[in-house]
Amino acid sequence: MNAETLYERATTAIRTRQLDEARRLLFEAVRIDPRHERAWLALASVLSDMEQAIDCLKRVLAINPDNRTAREWLNLAMQERARQEAVAEHNADPALDGVRIDEPGDEDRPVPRLGKYLLDYKFITSEQLKAALLAQRREAEAGHVRRLGDILLEQNALSRDRLDFALREQNRNFYSLIDE
Repeated sequence: MNAETLYERATTAIRTRQLDEARRLLFEAVRIDPRHERAWLALASVLSDMEQAIDCLKRVLAINPDNRTAREWLNLAMQERARQEAVAEHNADPALDGVRIDEPGDEDRPVPRLGKYLLDYKFITSEQLKAALLAQRREAEAGHVRRLGDILLEQNALSRDRLDFALREQNRNFYSLIDE
């Protein structure tokens, strides 16, 4: 199979949210044709490892220095990497080891908690979620009720757009249960 066919199959897999399959196809496409600009760009979009995504974007720019999308994405990826490093420093609290992401009974919930959505979409890491849950717990102990999303925004672990998207998905799933 040639690189272009693999790329086309990968874009179909991306549209149907089969990201593991898309990654596999794209890795094979760039192995066959290391100068396949669109395959490198698509691969950058489906990788969860920021360093690998940055490497892919740099490869796109080496092939085509005028690729505006790759340049914009690289700038965003570099900003995200810096943000992740800052959050990692902030989250070095040893109390995080005692924070549980899953609570007893979560498996019986008809709609998962917000944190599960954020993790599933890879909007935050489990360490970021633990830090926010710890902050939420500490606020509750002080008599203050704080929403998880607000804490994540305050910690710069999450963007407003990503929070809004996850909340919409959670609500959509909730209302689809009601409509059944």
